Amino acid sequence: MSKKLDKTEYGKLLRALKDSFTSVNEWKPVYAAQTESGKAMFEQLTEKCAWIQDKNETINFFIKAKGYKKYLEIGGQPSAATATFHAINCELKECMDPDPKAEATYELTSDDFFDKFRGQKKYDIIFIDGWHEHQQVFNDIQNSLDFLEDDGIIILHDMIPLTRDLEKDPKRTGTCWRAFADFRKRSDIEMHVLVPPWGSEDCLGFIRRGTQNPFEKEIQYDYDFLLDNLEDLMMTIDVQNFWKIYFPEVLFRY
Repeated sequence: MSKKLDKTEYGKLLRALKDSFTSVNEWKPVYAAQTESGKAMFEQLTEKCAWIQDKNETINFFIKAKGYKKYLEIGGQPSAATATFHAINCELKECMDPDPKAEATYELTSDDFFDKFRGQKKYDIIFIDGWHEHQQVFNDIQNSLDFLEDDGIIILHDMIPLTRDLEKDPKRTGTCWRAFADFRKRSDIEMHVLVPPWGSEDCLGFIRRGTQNPFEKEIQYDYDFLLDNLEDLMMTIDVQNFWKIYFPEVLFRY
C-alpha cells in the first residue's frame, strides 16, 4: 500500500454506491461494504500498525499519548449510559448541553458557553458532537480554536454522511462536513478526516494548529460536490497515515 495519504478507496466506494443507497437508514450496507474493503486492505499493509476501534479509543489515546489534562465535549450527555463522555479518561472533563435532562456540566448551548467563558478557559482536547448543522458546527470549530491550548487538538464526529439523506438530519450526520470544508480554505491549521473503518464507526475530523494547502475550488454545499472532491476537500486518511501524522513517535509496528 502507498505510504502517501489515502486518496482513493473510500471516495471510490461512496461514489459507486451513492445512487444505490440514499435514505437515512441505508447507511448500514455502505458501512458494511467499507468495513469489508477496509479490513482486507488493512491485512495487506506492508508496514503493520495498530487498529483503532472507535471514537472513544481515539480520544483516549490522544489524552494518554500527549499527556492532555483538560477535555471539553460539545453535546455531551452524561445522562446516557453509553455516552462518550463516560468513556473518556481525563483529569478534567467538562461538557455542555442545553437540555436539562442531559445532566451536562453546563446547561448551556455551545454558543452561550463560549460567550460566558471566553478568556477564562483553555482545553487540550475538544470533541465536537453537538447540533449537526453547518453554521452551528462552524461556530463550534471557530470557538474551539479560541479555547484550544497551543498543542491541543479538536476532534469532530460525523464528518462524512454515508448516504445522501443523512445530510438532512441534524441529529445524525447532518451537514457537519460543510463547516469542516469551510476551514479547508485556511492555511494556518492542519486538518484530516479518518474514514471508517480506519479507526471509527463514523468519520472523525481532526484540526490542530499548523499549516495546510488550502482547498482551491469554490465550495458547493451539495452531496455530489462532497463526494466528487472528497479526498482533497476533507483530507481523508487511513489508519496507517493517522499514526504517521499524529503519533510518529509511537508508531506501532509488528
